[in-house]
Amino acid sequence: MRRSDRIGAREYEIAYAPLLHPDGGLSIISVLRDITERREAERDLRNSRQQLRNLAAHLQSVREEERKGIARELHDELGQALTALKFDLSWLGKQLGGTLGKYTGKREEPLVTKVLAMEDLVDATVQKVRTVSAELRPGILDDFGLAAAIEWQADEFQKRTGVACQISLDGNITLDDATCTAFFRIFQETLTNVARHAKAANVRVSLVEESGSAVLEISDDGKGITEEQVSDPRSLGLLGARERARALQGEVELTGVPGRGTTVRARIPLSKGDTSS
Repeated sequence: MRRSDRIGAREYEIAYAPLLHPDGGLSIISVLRDITERREAERDLRNSRQQLRNLAAHLQSVREEERKGIARELHDELGQALTALKFDLSWLGKQLGGTLGKYTGKREEPLVTKVLAMEDLVDATVQKVRTVSAELRPGILDDFGLAAAIEWQADEFQKRTGVACQISLDGNITLDDATCTAFFRIFQETLTNVARHAKAANVRVSLVEESGSAVLEISDDGKGITEEQVSDPRSLGLLGARERARALQGEVELTGVPGRGTTVRARIPLSKGDTSS
């Protein structure tokens, strides 16, 4: 039998054990061990872990804000500049005699051809800027909310991989910005894992409210994640997903069945202002 006790400023662990004598007598052996330093080391370790989690959560928040700012700058400032350049090139092409790829006169032909090629390059650059901006922080997440962002990301994923996505989202759940961001990033990371490892043909996504929490569930019909992969410390994507949820007092659970797929279930408590309407 063991128990710990505090005597003054020190903490001790006391162990008791019965001792049966040859003559039938019974004694109790007790061992007193000073565990003050061990307990202090355990508390320091817990505090250190909590501080690291707080730092990770802060860095994630800062990074999201930076992503949001860069995405807006790319979309608004650079996008507008490229659009203005496209208008100027179009005007220049008309002045040279080019109209919808046609030209008048042999003399202007090389110039018109060059202007039209530049217009095509600007169009491609505008599209690339939009893609990079969306990858950094999709504006749809901030403008229209989590449900719209998930539907957009699922559609993009389906186009890119050919994996069919079935979406079922409760649009009545109101979530704060931090929870929306956490769910969306967890969803993105899960789709990345599906594309890289699952060999799935279908993905099912649901968002519901359960017992005061919002629950995002993503399941696929792929080969199924193993326990070794779930606990692998090198799985930084899974670790990041768990830390995102933990920073909001939530959790992420992963379960896999060989040959039948993997399910990721993220649960984050709703704040007082986040309720279904």
